[in-house]
Amino acid sequence: MVKISEQLRKYFIIISIISIAFITITLNISINIFFSGYIRDSRSRDDLKIVDYVESVYRDYRELNPNSSMNLMHYAFSEDVVIQIKDMDMRIMFNSSTFSTDMGIADEYSRNENKFSFRTYPFVVDGEQIGTIDIGRPKSIIANLEDEKFVITINGIFAVAALLTLIIALRSSDHLSKKFLNPIYKIQENAKLIEEGKYKNIDDVETNTSELHELSLSIKELAQRLDHQETLKRRMTTDIAHELRTPLAAVQSHIEAFMDGVWEPDYERLSVIHGEVIRLTKLINELANLSIIESDEINLKLKLLDLSGILNDVAESFEPMFTDKNITLDKKIQNDVAMMGDEDYLRRIFINILSNALKYT
Repeated sequence: MVKISEQLRKYFIIISIISIAFITITLNISINIFFSGYIRDSRSRDDLKIVDYVESVYRDYRELNPNSSMNLMHYAFSEDVVIQIKDMDMRIMFNSSTFSTDMGIADEYSRNENKFSFRTYPFVVDGEQIGTIDIGRPKSIIANLEDEKFVITINGIFAVAALLTLIIALRSSDHLSKKFLNPIYKIQENAKLIEEGKYKNIDDVETNTSELHELSLSIKELAQRLDHQETLKRRMTTDIAHELRTPLAAVQSHIEAFMDGVWEPDYERLSVIHGEVIRLTKLINELANLSIIESDEINLKLKLLDLSGILNDVAESFEPMFTDKNITLDKKIQNDVAMMGDEDYLRRIFINILSNALKYT
C-alpha cells in the first residue's frame, strides 16, 4: 500500500511537469505563429528599404559596375539577405551570393541558397522599370546565430523554471500533505483508541475541511455511544449481581432457620422461598437476554398491583437476615394499597432499599 503523502507528492510532480510542458509547447507555438507573422511584416518593410537602396545605388553609378556591386554585396551581407537583380529579359545582372563567392567570401548564403525564400520587387529607376529585384531571406524565422542563442536561452530558462517548479512542488507537497494529513492521522489514532476500548481518550480534531470535520464528529459520537454502552453494561452487571445475591441470601436464611429449628417449614415460609426462587429464575432469564444490557430502554409491563402484598412479601423474605444481625424489622404497611406498575421492577426497588438498610444499619 502507498501512503497518501507519497501519492500527493507524485501528483504534485506530475501536475508540475504537465504544466511546464504545456507552457513550453504553447510559447513555442506562439513564437512560430505570432512572432513569425511579426517577422514577415518586418521583413516586408525591410525589403522596401533594400529596394530603395539598390535603386539609389544604381542611380548614383548609372550601371552595375564592380564598385556598385561591391556596395550592394556589403549591404546584402550587413542585412543578412541575398540580393539578386534581373533585367526585363530575366537575365541575372547581379547576385550577392555568387558575387561574394567570386570575391573569395564564402558566406552562409552561398553555401545554403536553397534554404532561402525570395520575394520579387520591380526595379524602377527614374520612373521606368528596368528589371526586378529578388530579395532572399532564410525560410526559418531563426535566421542567424543570435536567433539560435535567443531560442536556446528561452528553452534554458524554461528548463530552470521546470527544475525550480519541481523543487517547489516537492516542498509544497510536504507542507500541504502535513496540513491535510494531520487531521486524518488524528482520526486514525482516535479509531485505534476506540478499538482498544479507550473511549474517554478521544481527542478533538482541528480541521477546516468539512468532510474531515464531520468524520471526526462521527468518530467522537461513536466513542461516546460506546462508552455509554460500556457504562450501562457495568451498571447492569452490578445491579444483576446485587439482585441475585439478595434472594439467594433470603433463601439461605430461611433454610438455615428451618435447619436450626427457629421456624417451622410451614406453607407461608415455604411460599416465601418459592417466590424468591421464581424471582431468581426471572433474573437468570433476563441475564440470557442481552438486549437488556445493550439498550438503556426499559419496557415496563404495567398492571394493577397489590402494593401492600408486595411489600409484605419482600419484608418477610428479609426477616431471617435481619434476625441474624439482631436487627428488628418494624413493618407498618397499610392494607389494600393498589397501584399501576411493573411488579418485577417494584420488587427490585424494595429489595434494594431493604438490602441497603440491612447493610448499613
